[in-house]
Amino acid sequence: MAKIVYILGAGFSKGIGAPLQSEIIKDIFEINPMEIDSDYRTIFQDYRERFKDFLDQTLFISPEDFHKIALEDIYTPIDRCILDNVSFRNLQRTELLDLRQKINALIVILIKQRLKDISEDNYVQRLANFLVLKRKRKVRSDPFSILSLNWDIIIDNALKTAIKPNEGVVDYCCYITPYNTYENLMPGLLALGKGMYNVKLLKMHGSMNWLQCQRCQRLYITFYQKIAAEEYLTRPKCRLCQKNFSNSATEDGGPYLLSQLIMPTFLKDLNNVQIKLIWQNAGVELSDATKIIFMGYSFPSADFEMRQLLSRTVRHDANIIVVLKDRPSDDDLNSPEYRYKSFFGKRNISFKYNGVENYIDELIRKYT
Repeated sequence: MAKIVYILGAGFSKGIGAPLQSEIIKDIFEINPMEIDSDYRTIFQDYRERFKDFLDQTLFISPEDFHKIALEDIYTPIDRCILDNVSFRNLQRTELLDLRQKINALIVILIKQRLKDISEDNYVQRLANFLVLKRKRKVRSDPFSILSLNWDIIIDNALKTAIKPNEGVVDYCCYITPYNTYENLMPGLLALGKGMYNVKLLKMHGSMNWLQCQRCQRLYITFYQKIAAEEYLTRPKCRLCQKNFSNSATEDGGPYLLSQLIMPTFLKDLNNVQIKLIWQNAGVELSDATKIIFMGYSFPSADFEMRQLLSRTVRHDANIIVVLKDRPSDDDLNSPEYRYKSFFGKRNISFKYNGVENYIDELIRKYT
């Protein structure tokens, strides 16, 4: 049976307003604090000053060159020192942990702000409507899945909007718990058991609508809310642990919920029980795929975990389609096209340089 796996990179969300990874530091320092929601404004300003001091004084980078440094070159040395329990110049391990959380918060708040107002009529929603209709027509089969390398929840919300209540669910392929008690959310397997359909969406690097309890490992999710930012503001606790561990004076109540975002580092920690389950399921999806469509993903060498997963699971007879925006020059050995061709070798691979939005609209016209 033919099966398609869609793999979404940062370029997929760029047209909606999400920054590329290479633009995040630049945007952090260029955004006017008055554009930030008032609840997060003071946090953002304080954390940005701390980040500025780190780049300027510790990494010894001039402010006019902040935008040139890659996030991997910030996170990797910090993570290495945390793992080895050594200082990073003048910063001790506890200070590095605090600094890392502040950088995480800056990124989360920035993306939350950039994606604050999104038009309902956009190419992501059109794609979601197309895919949900396709899934409904093949309710007894498993025609496609989506692997997203993005933290944003643009595709999540679009799929949720396209699926009618009590007909299907967005399936994160892991164990979920509703963040809001009034939400009727269920895992994909339970939905299938009830005669509904699932749309598999595997968020390989976590998601801004997730928070996790560090005690029971429950993954709380919601839709239309970027609750990852709440870790730094309201600091919600696990309501189920609060219920289970607050029965006497000797119990300690529920732990705080933490965001689950895999940051750009060469030392990515994928050992979280829910993340591991997602990656295991992603391997199964890729091994089933007869066609893999990459949208807006430049295939960077830094994503070596993803490259390793693709290397060991993608079939030799799988057709590869890569959707990008700019065509490289013929002698560019650092282009995404070169990286894809050298990686996938003798497999059938084709490139579409009309951009993600144009490709999606052409896809919809072709099959509807």
